[in-house]
Amino acid sequence: MSTLTTILTYIQENPETVTLEPFQYANVIRFGIDDQVQLPDVEKLFPDMRLHVNRIDSDYVNAHRDLLEAFYQQTIEKQKDGFQDVWITTTHLSDRHIFLVDLSFE
Repeated sequence: MSTLTTILTYIQENPETVTLEPFQYANVIRFGIDDQVQLPDVEKLFPDMRLHVNRIDSDYVNAHRDLLEAFYQQTIEKQKDGFQDVWITTTHLSDRHIFLVDLSFE
């Protein structure tokens, strides 16, 4: 399982340890995960107080459409034609002791 799939599946399957952060944008969903949770590639994907931003590869989006669609359905405003691109922004908010995962759908 890829690192991204592991993280997204963890969020989906462990709602008791994940906080849905307040909505700020219509096409974004944001989660906070306790920083004591063991996640893969923490040093790379969750830099302390710095943003790590990546466009998720279109092959991944197509191969994992059901997983991403479940998150997309939680956004405030959905486009009629769905989404094509997904961006993931991650960081370690050390002052709040959380790993932040932000998914942006375009």
